[in-house]
Amino acid sequence: MTLRTVILLVVAIGIAAFTALFARGWANSQKMAPGGEPIVEKQMTEAVRVLVAKNAIPAGTFVKPEHMSWQTWPEEGLSEAYTVEGRSDMTRFEGAVARTAVSQGQPIMDAQVVHPGERGFLAAVLTPGQRAISVPVNATSGISGFVFPGDRVDLVLTVKFQSKNKDGEMQRRHATRTLMDNVRVLAIDQKVEQADGTVSVAKTATVEVTAEQAERIALALEMGQISLSLRSLAHQNADGTDFVDASRSESKRYTLDAQLFGVMGGGGGGREVHVLRGTKAETASF
Repeated sequence: MTLRTVILLVVAIGIAAFTALFARGWANSQKMAPGGEPIVEKQMTEAVRVLVAKNAIPAGTFVKPEHMSWQTWPEEGLSEAYTVEGRSDMTRFEGAVARTAVSQGQPIMDAQVVHPGERGFLAAVLTPGQRAISVPVNATSGISGFVFPGDRVDLVLTVKFQSKNKDGEMQRRHATRTLMDNVRVLAIDQKVEQADGTVSVAKTATVEVTAEQAERIALALEMGQISLSLRSLAHQNADGTDFVDASRSESKRYTLDAQLFGVMGGGGGGREVHVLRGTKAETASF
């Protein structure tokens, strides 16, 4: 190798080294902010799917599958309170009640709902402004255990009282009237959700009423016995208005014992029976 070749080789290596150092310095300078601070490169993170409200869920609403959906969510904005697809399932929220309103697209969190059996569940089920009051029932007045939470019933009051017949004698009478229509059943005994298909005779039924209706029920329980009359699930017309029973008028919402048997004396036209005893005949009025 000649001297000239060696010199050219050394020069080439020097130029290459200088170019590499220059390129490295330029690259580092591009990573520095104007103030001299290094710029941190943002790393692309994989997005996850979070359980959110598909539509707005008002407070007091039973959460159903159609109320929820999975939505893509950036992982840097993820909270430990969120329900992430693959780590948890939406079924754990089914049957819960929204403690507070959940806006559309907002992640659904445990703090926003209350589950059956948890403290405060019944209060969350109540419609705002309504009250819950319990009514004692038995196998007869409770329709043999075939009333479940969520059903609609009428409350029927039966009372006993004393009145004078046409002869001025005191007589025990009975009367029944529909106290309230279309009342929602919140719970049977201490269960606020339907059982696994088994039928059991309840001791109490908790219903949802207004404050004034709660007062009337409390008074009615001191006067007599309240029975439940189960209503059809189709308690509304096709246009969304409440169904009205045309066979009943507001002026005739009670039934007296005399109307059933026609044998109790007093103001209503009775019947006469002619009785023959030997040669004697007499007329008995009922």
